[in-house]
Amino acid sequence: MIRHLNKDVAPIDEVFFSYQGEGIYAGIPQIFVRFSGCNLRCNYCDTPKSLKVNSGSKYFTTQALFEYITDIYNQNKDNFYGQKPSVSFTGGEPLLYADFISELIKKYLKNKFSAYIETNGSLPQQIKKIYKYCDVVSMDIKFKSACGKDLFKEHTNFLKICKNKVFVKTVITEKTTEKEFIKSVNTISKVSNKTPLIIQPSSFDNITNKKVLKFYSIAITKIKDVRILPQLHKLWRIR
Repeated sequence: MIRHLNKDVAPIDEVFFSYQGEGIYAGIPQIFVRFSGCNLRCNYCDTPKSLKVNSGSKYFTTQALFEYITDIYNQNKDNFYGQKPSVSFTGGEPLLYADFISELIKKYLKNKFSAYIETNGSLPQQIKKIYKYCDVVSMDIKFKSACGKDLFKEHTNFLKICKNKVFVKTVITEKTTEKEFIKSVNTISKVSNKTPLIIQPSSFDNITNKKVLKFYSIAITKIKDVRILPQLHKLWRIR
């Protein structure tokens, strides 16, 4: 059971500077704050270390985390070229700590850093607490074939809350079915066909490649902005 800690303390797996490797903002410099703990268990998860709050997690207050973020920014300031620095809250699942993040942004980050949330989109009640303080929401649609749960009701509610700031990512594996992908396209388009959709292949084998191209042909008929993008940070061999 994951504990929802109070709004002033949260467990952090790591904080570091790198470049965004996924989605429509791939390539931008960011400071990444990876929270410990997740409410899902996806079979393709590439950060298993952050799934649980464990002995390796460090507990930060909002003030201490702001100071740490600021230190990392100062060390990498030249890489932002005068642009407003972006902080990516990721995990794990950062919205388990929505109260903490909202306090952090309101008290310390507002007007200094832009806030970018990477989430599994399963906690619409939590995003309500933080949506107005976010600049970008990167939301995954999680398929039952990957996590064992049907989350389309939660995803629909999530998109309705965030539709002006959100883009959606779907990870395609050999187990992803056409039926569930079509359902994801319909879910997005019913809320807004202007919401960008990223189709992210989990591998580059022939089966997955053919599936991804077919899925693209399905999605582009209902959503205006559809892109096929792999995890670029893995190609770059960076975090």
